[in-house]
Amino acid sequence: MFCVVILIEHRLLGNIMNFSLLRLHPQMLLVSGFAIALAIVLSFSIGDLKHSHQIEWLDVVGEGGIVLLTILWQLFLLISRPSGRVTTLLTIGLCCFMFSSLLDALDEFIHYPEQAWLPLFESVPAPFGMILMTWGLYQWHQEMLTLNAQLRRREADVREHGRVDLVTRLYRADYMREQINQLLNKRNTNFCVALVDIDQFDAFNRRFGHPEGDRLLREIAELILMNVRQSDLVCRYAGDRFILLMPDLPLKRARQQVQQIASAVKHLAFKTGNQAVFHTLTTAVAAAQENESCASLLLRVNQRLEQDKQYSGEKQRAPLYHAGR
Repeated sequence: MFCVVILIEHRLLGNIMNFSLLRLHPQMLLVSGFAIALAIVLSFSIGDLKHSHQIEWLDVVGEGGIVLLTILWQLFLLISRPSGRVTTLLTIGLCCFMFSSLLDALDEFIHYPEQAWLPLFESVPAPFGMILMTWGLYQWHQEMLTLNAQLRRREADVREHGRVDLVTRLYRADYMREQINQLLNKRNTNFCVALVDIDQFDAFNRRFGHPEGDRLLREIAELILMNVRQSDLVCRYAGDRFILLMPDLPLKRARQQVQQIASAVKHLAFKTGNQAVFHTLTTAVAAAQENESCASLLLRVNQRLEQDKQYSGEKQRAPLYHAGR
């Protein structure tokens, strides 16, 4: 068991992993560290070390492996999810389970007095942690149902498949123009339009091939859908560009939403072969003006996008490539 754990950890250290989300969980990391420290302090403050011939090494391997795997599960959780209720429930539940497992493993090294309370208490946190993890997994299930519903939306009841992009499964630009025209024809309608451009997408295609480029487009399309509101519309505009329609959203909040999308894509570790490729986006947002045509609105937002690309030196930037071992 112990050898399996060491092998898994070695493989993980050898592969590319994105640890950027760890900085979002300082409190959860503190809770995990506190649980480990508390178990060690309590054990050594109450009992005495056993002699080596009294230690059951097979139990040490099994129980120690459980502790290491629990810590590994916590690491996977914290590098895979943003902060929130589900992450908190799962992390605290795992900490409780790890606390009991660590006390159980330390029993193999420490001899407690007959009247010591700690051996009687060590099994209590584990079932409490399992309850928390069960509730957290249920909340995660509900979260996944919501995300899947978002991915399947886009007015499926009126969708015409001939107007859907075959790669991303989003509507094409002509459908977006129709929706913009409908909003422009209404009075006192406020909405914003945004363009999202994948930096250095042509270089990625040349290096990894068009099938991988199509897969990247699909993943980014799904990521955009997960970061917009139910009322928003996302379409593939052209090539490596997506267009967003955000009704009843002020320009400031629309920019914030688009920046959230850019941040999510920036932290996406796109795996291709034995490499993880990170991408950045160039974005532009514009609010519709009174008596403006769709062509004029799209021209404005396209011009802003091109200005931002020139200003940021997009042609001189390259994606970040990390070679695996």
